[in-house]
Amino acid sequence: MKQPDMYGIKRFFRPVAYGIVAGTVACFLLLILMSVVMQFRDLPQVLVTFVATLTFVLGGLVSGYVSAAFSRERGMLVGVCCGVCMFLLLAFTNLTVNGPDFCAVALTKLAAVLFASALGGVIGVNKRKKFR
Repeated sequence: MKQPDMYGIKRFFRPVAYGIVAGTVACFLLLILMSVVMQFRDLPQVLVTFVATLTFVLGGLVSGYVSAAFSRERGMLVGVCCGVCMFLLLAFTNLTVNGPDFCAVALTKLAAVLFASALGGVIGVNKRKKFR
């Protein structure tokens, strides 16, 4: 016999998980595109850092959009949860590669991905269901 989802846990965490996967795939694809461009062009380090941050923010936007489109409710909350999870994923990866180096740049990336994922959540909730 199937237990009812009394607290809406599945209705909340499943769209967040889909959003995180979609955002990670978007980041991965954008980073592959960036690496192809860097193969043929010599880019300055400042531009590389900016494009990497922009890639991360666009991945947050995609994750918020996808999760809110699946959820169809509470878009900003679902988007912010996706943004926090994406930032934690980035922070964990940075911790394993570079060691414990948390600075103001990380706080800036956190603010940017939270804003982008919340915006993606709002856009995802308010999208039209059908096109005519």
